[in-house]
Amino acid sequence: MLDPLSGPPRHVGPYRLLAAIGAGGMGEVYLARGPRPGAPLVAVKTVRPDLDIDHDFRVRFRREIAAARAVSGAGTAALLDGDADAPVPWLATEYVAGPSLAETVRRCGPLPAATVRALGAALARALAAVHAAHVLHRDFKPGNVLLTPEGPKLIDFGIAQAFDATALTAAGMIVGTPGFMAPEQIEGSHAVVPASDVFALGAVLGYAVSGRGPFDDQELASVIFRISRGDADLSAVPDELREVVAACLSPAPGDRPTAARLADLLLPGGAAASGVPWPAPVLSLFAEHREAVARCERAVAAGSFAAAPTATGTPASTPRPPAPPAAAPAAPPPGTPATRRRWPWIVAAAVAATGITVGAVLLPEGGGTARGGAAGGASKSPGEAGPRRATGIVTQYGDAGRTGEFGAGTSASDRPAGWRPWTVRRPGGMDDRGHGCVLAKSLLVCRDGKGSAAALDAATGERRWTSPGFRVGPDGLQGVQALPPESDGTRVYVPSERGAIAVDLASGAERWRKPMPRGTAVMGLTYAQGVVYTAEFGFADEAAGPSDARVRARRASDGRELWRSPKLPGKVVDATLVKDGRLYASLEGSGLVALSTKDGTITRRAPGRTCQGVQAYRSSLLCWAHGAAGVRELDPVTLRQRRTLAPGERPALPPAVGDAGVLIVTTATPDADAPVTHRMSAYDWRTGRRLWRYGAPQGTTAVGLAGKRVLAVGTYEMWGRSTEDDVNSYRRKNLPRPKGGDAYDTASLLGAPLYVGGALFSATQDGRILSGYAP
Repeated sequence: MLDPLSGPPRHVGPYRLLAAIGAGGMGEVYLARGPRPGAPLVAVKTVRPDLDIDHDFRVRFRREIAAARAVSGAGTAALLDGDADAPVPWLATEYVAGPSLAETVRRCGPLPAATVRALGAALARALAAVHAAHVLHRDFKPGNVLLTPEGPKLIDFGIAQAFDATALTAAGMIVGTPGFMAPEQIEGSHAVVPASDVFALGAVLGYAVSGRGPFDDQELASVIFRISRGDADLSAVPDELREVVAACLSPAPGDRPTAARLADLLLPGGAAASGVPWPAPVLSLFAEHREAVARCERAVAAGSFAAAPTATGTPASTPRPPAPPAAAPAAPPPGTPATRRRWPWIVAAAVAATGITVGAVLLPEGGGTARGGAAGGASKSPGEAGPRRATGIVTQYGDAGRTGEFGAGTSASDRPAGWRPWTVRRPGGMDDRGHGCVLAKSLLVCRDGKGSAAALDAATGERRWTSPGFRVGPDGLQGVQALPPESDGTRVYVPSERGAIAVDLASGAERWRKPMPRGTAVMGLTYAQGVVYTAEFGFADEAAGPSDARVRARRASDGRELWRSPKLPGKVVDATLVKDGRLYASLEGSGLVALSTKDGTITRRAPGRTCQGVQAYRSSLLCWAHGAAGVRELDPVTLRQRRTLAPGERPALPPAVGDAGVLIVTTATPDADAPVTHRMSAYDWRTGRRLWRYGAPQGTTAVGLAGKRVLAVGTYEMWGRSTEDDVNSYRRKNLPRPKGGDAYDTASLLGAPLYVGGALFSATQDGRILSGYAP
């Protein structure tokens, strides 16, 4: 479906982009409209800016434009414009408001034989027109066939080739889609002939009528072997179509019918097609796509985000059913290629307010396990990833290793009992100088800048208790803190610049409070194994002398001081990390230090090891810094460097690594106004090999993991995708603007969220606390 674009208007050539249609291995496709009033809708295909757009690439793209211009007819989408020499090459074709054949079969099941016969005849005529223009398609597959009430449209001549053109592919490179390639296409692109497209059309017809390709197999090598041997499985193809499909799949090109002959075989006697007899479920799908276009145009005209169903907060009411999942890219069949603080990820939500009612976000529910997701902070095999938190405790860091990994479970049983989406106002008296929440058992506890905390029932949003913080004097606070509270399941430990407070989780009663001396602030708080550690910093002035930076350990049960570290050579710039009897701290301009958790003595220093932050993963530490190339893997005892992962990348955000054994690194482009401001790369942790690289959301601010799912948020949008190179897993949503903001308001709406069982919990910057379905 369509995903309306938000933020300032974006243009490609003369076309204003309205919505994202989909993405593939080489580029992205957008719904757009021309500059003149009443201009028709078009589909604009752009090349991914992170690709190596060299001379040969532009030659190939020019060939694509030329091939598309040469083809015309009722069964093909007409090319309207294109520019291979633009900084980001693009082309525009007529927009087809209909599902792909792949989506149709996936959602509606195999099509009736009569429908497939008429569909095949129309596609054969379109293919005959392509061949008459002396062009080969070379990637005929279900994802490149769009359906309309009037008939099919053949699209995407992305690897089309003129009959007499010299191939630009590398020696031995297979061009096409496995399962829909002819034997000669597997042997090499120079052997491709018009009959190769007929072979692919035969495989497409077999797929349409049976729901599976004639050469489907679990292993790619088996698919290729079966194609080369002519081993097509047509057992599910009806008798009336089996012979003609088998003729198309003949191993020898000369034994296959021409496209024009195939049209006659499908409609005997050369009868003219009177349309395709679509079954009722397909007609409903057409209506759904037409409504999606109308809804998109309304959203763009209103300058707003697509509306989401809402429900009130406390008491919880029965919500409307969750919205369907965000529009995926036009899904090809399997095998298609495709900061001051950490915010592990922020999830898009369209929050509506009518009158005085505050609506709860109902984000698309991510069910099942195929697309990944996340669960709470428990149930992980020892040694598989970073240290896990206690069962029922979830913070913004994901796991105790602060790697941004939330776990892979998506079962509703992992959520708090009786959970439904909700939104409530932040309790009165809480300021906006501090943000952060912790999910502790059945309660969501959020803090403010004074150290006050509010506990809400995680299932309904009903307020349970509010605890007082510190009084703020006339000097005010130094700034906004995004430190989350911590919990051990019995108490909640709330940081603020003025000190730290411990409150009873069940009642909110204060257990202890430890104020800071004047001129000293808490810069970070960490709980581990019965101890609360605070990173403290004294702000220097002429009277106080040099700045004073230390770490202090207190017994969690009563706040009694256990030890105070020696003076550190720099301010702690990231929250401290505890692992295997050591506390690690990144120091501003002074490298990395390890302290003993027994007495606070400095056990190891690495003054030249500049780290913006440090994370614990398996038996290693990860060190990263803005502007420094790569992510360094360190020995946790000696702090010596073992290797550098992603050596060519300069992280702009904390990396994420977790259960899938994949490291995600996000980098920024030099031009903040570029169409792609950030890029994201995935690396295999074991080998260090890069798995994929794609453009990230515009103005990316956070990245995290949920098992085999990558989650990223930007200025206007967020998306999720598989840790594997699977373009079909891509899901994108627009971020809503804050209440009262205009269409181009860039303020981030959600604070650092928590994720468990497919649900998210977060506080917003406009005074709400909410929970809704995560993507």
